[in-house]
Amino acid sequence: MNINYNDERTVFAITAEDLQDVTVSMFERRLTEDEMRTAEKCIESGLSSGINTIFRAAIEEATEK
Repeated sequence: MNINYNDERTVFAITAEDLQDVTVSMFERRLTEDEMRTAEKCIESGLSSGINTIFRAAIEEATEK
């Protein structure tokens, strides 16, 4: 079986609204623009530091048969 996926397919995404939803559930308010920029930087930094480990683990799990 040959499955062709679009190269532009999104596997995982975090939207600004996702951040706002979590903030509202935690603090009952939305992030300010400055807080949003800080949160974005923290998420990008955290995800980039471990992304290779996550990719490797996901691919290994997917290819175990």
